[in-house]
Formats: sequence, C-alpha cells, structure tokens
Amino acid sequence: MLLRKNGLVSLCLVFAGFWLLAVACHHTDPDEVFYGDTIRAVSPTGQTLKYVVRNANTCQLELYGFGDKSFQGDGPLEIPGSVNYKGRTYSVESIHKKAFRGCSGITSVSVDDSIATVSKGVFKRCSSLRSVHLPASIKKIEKSLFARCESLESIDIPDGVEVIGDAAFRKCRRLESIGLPSSLRRVQYEAFYGCVSLRSVNLPDGVDTVSQRAFGNCQSLSEIILPQSLLFVGDNAFMGCEKLTSVRLPDSVAWIGDAAFCGCISLRSVRFPQSLRHVGSWCFWSCPRLAGAKLPPGVVEVGDNVFSDTQ
Repeated sequence: MLLRKNGLVSLCLVFAGFWLLAVACHHTDPDEVFYGDTIRAVSPTGQTLKYVVRNANTCQLELYGFGDKSFQGDGPLEIPGSVNYKGRTYSVESIHKKAFRGCSGITSVSVDDSIATVSKGVFKRCSSLRSVHLPASIKKIEKSLFARCESLESIDIPDGVEVIGDAAFRKCRRLESIGLPSSLRRVQYEAFYGCVSLRSVNLPDGVDTVSQRAFGNCQSLSEIILPQSLLFVGDNAFMGCEKLTSVRLPDSVAWIGDAAFCGCISLRSVRFPQSLRHVGSWCFWSCPRLAGAKLPPGVVEVGDNVFSDTQ
C-alpha cells in the first residue's frame, strides 16, 4: 500500500513539473501570443480598441470594443479588417456582442468589408450614431444590432444579407429610409417596430416572411410594396401604421396573422389575393376608413372581428 501511495505521489509530481515547465515557457517569450490573450491597437480614426485572440495559429481576432470601458466614443469610428501586433498581422473576424452598446459619442461607423460577423446588440443605444457602413460579407443583421439608435436617419443594407433579425432597428425614431438588398428573405420580430419616421418600404422579390410586429407602430409609413414571393404576414405586422392608405397583397400570400393591420386609421383599400387561406382575428380592427372589403372565397380560416370598426 505504501509503495502505491509513493508511486501516486511521484506521478503527481511529474505532472506538476510538466505544468510548471509549460507555464515557464509561456512567459519566456514576451512576443508570443496565445488563445484568449488581449491585444490593444489604435484604429484608423484614433481610438484604442480591444481585441481577443481567437486563433493564435491563424492570427484571428474578435473585437470587444474600446480599450477603456468608460470611453463612450468621440466621433467617427472606423473598424479595420486587420491589426499589426508585434510583427504579425492579425485578421479581425468578428465583433463581439454588445461591443459598443451605449457608446453615445459615436457619430458614424464604417466596418471593414472583410469582417464576417457583427454580433447582436453591437451598436444598440448608440444615441448619436447617424451613418453606418456595414461589411459586404455579412448574411444577417443580428438581433438588436441598431435598436434605439435614435439619430440614425438612413441605412443601406448590403447585398448578401438574407435576414433582418429581431428588433434590429427597433425604435430608431429618426430612421426615414432603408435600402433593402435583393438577397433578403425574412424580416423578423419587431425588426423595425416603432420607427416612427419611416415613410416607405419596398420589400424585394424573394422575401417570403414578414414576422410579428415587424413594422408595428411605424406611424409615418404611407407606402409598403410587398413582393410576389411573400407567403406569410405575421401578427401585428403593420399595426398602428397610421398613414398607410392602401395595401396590395400579392398573389402568393396565404396567411395574414392576428391584428396584422389593426389601427391603420387611414387605410381605405385592400386588395386580397385568391391564394389567401387564413385571416387572423382583429386583422383590420380600428380601420375606420376601410369600406367594402371582402375576402376571397378560398379563405378557409377567418378569425373573430376581422373587420370590426370599419365601414
């Protein structure tokens, strides 16, 4: 028994020795960089940015925000696609979630086209942000990416983006116009909810889903062009769009959700397609100017009070 214990102790000592040797080797070369290490570098616009090494072998970084957490920005911000550090060039692959959330001093952002991922909430509540250049490589506008950016007036979403995520532009109160790419397929939950200055939307052909509350309470929205690819209009999708006067639903639409157009007080006409099969409850409730609306004979599911408080 004593021999076994002595053997176990010896083995532990050997492993401890290897660990200490590894630690010693890690610190003997001050220029060597490892996974998880932090790098700070100055951006082209002069701010110190903080990066974390995600792959030391392939020199890949993720941007975590400003080097000083208390710094809120001081004007334009240019995010580079690469960083030079200790004689090596590192590529910036992604921006970490909420990296610049609440940075009220940022007035404009340009993200290098090589950056593949801009994570959720990165620029949320950047209240002074007025203009944005997004990289051509991204496929999705992530959740809450620009939510409550109350100075943002316009944005062009790059070609290649297929999804505008939940609450991506929620309550961007000064947003007046958006350029949507031909690659777009889905507009998700509350994507543009409460964008009270948004005047018109032209959804490109290829979009098949406008999700729940996607354009809810866009009070200045007077024109919406829906594509022939559209299949599904979610609950409350256009509720409270007070200046919307007419809606032409394309021949592809099969489903209109509950209260989809409720509170559209200026709505006077709706064109229903023969493809329509489901109309949700309270769909056109409180549309007092809507007169003579009739559902096509192919509708098989009709909710309660679809045309309540209409003419």
